Amino acid sequence: MRAIFRSARLILHLCTGVALVLLVTLDWSGRIAPEPLTRWWNGRLLKILNIRLRVHGQPLAGAQLIVCNHISWVDIPVIAACELTRFVSKVEVASWPIAGWLSNAAGSFYIRRGAGGTRQLIQALAEHLRGGGSATVFPEGTTTDGDRMLKFQPRLFAAAIDSGSPVQPIALRYSRAANGENIAAFVGEQTLTNNLNRLLKERKMTVDLTWCAPIRPQAGQDRTALAQAAHAAICAVVAPGKLPEVPTEEQQSLAA
Repeated sequence: MRAIFRSARLILHLCTGVALVLLVTLDWSGRIAPEPLTRWWNGRLLKILNIRLRVHGQPLAGAQLIVCNHISWVDIPVIAACELTRFVSKVEVASWPIAGWLSNAAGSFYIRRGAGGTRQLIQALAEHLRGGGSATVFPEGTTTDGDRMLKFQPRLFAAAIDSGSPVQPIALRYSRAANGENIAAFVGEQTLTNNLNRLLKERKMTVDLTWCAPIRPQAGQDRTALAQAAHAAICAVVAPGKLPEVPTEEQQSLAA
């Protein structure tokens, strides 16, 4: 019954999201900023899923490149619910029904594989940051179970260096179910539908979001050193004492 009730609320909320997409899309004047609408919509989504958000630390104000460990698709609504930011996602998301519409309306940046794709993305991110905006990336390139962290791919950290913007690391930790099951983690052969169904059935969940100390690029500091510093800051919260694992094939392709 819990899953049925939440599913009904979720469907209504998705309809609201589609209405907001139309509102932003049809705003020819460009006066409607997508970030506040995105923040409100995702905050309501967390309530529907009964995900309690506990925030630790203080975020920066103004332009910043947010980097975070990646556990689930829920990471995006969690961050969006407490920060006015835009996200970097794989280009395939742009063509997805509903999720793609919401992502496009929220002003997401997309990483395109192939020659020049990353370079164009870095330029777009740097321009957004120079304009005072905030952008969020998941440098691991894929999700984990949350108990470990993969090596951060350094390329997109160049946007912070090029724009002179600080890097803001965020550490996410999700609670487990009463039986110890890791409900939030979106890994392995799971589909989005399967993962969402598990969340709808779960009575409640808590996610801890920790704002780590910001990292300001220093003179002569390259993107690799910046990525390593951000990784160490997040790892100290979610997986202290653990070394990064060998990059996956997907990570290696993103780094190529």
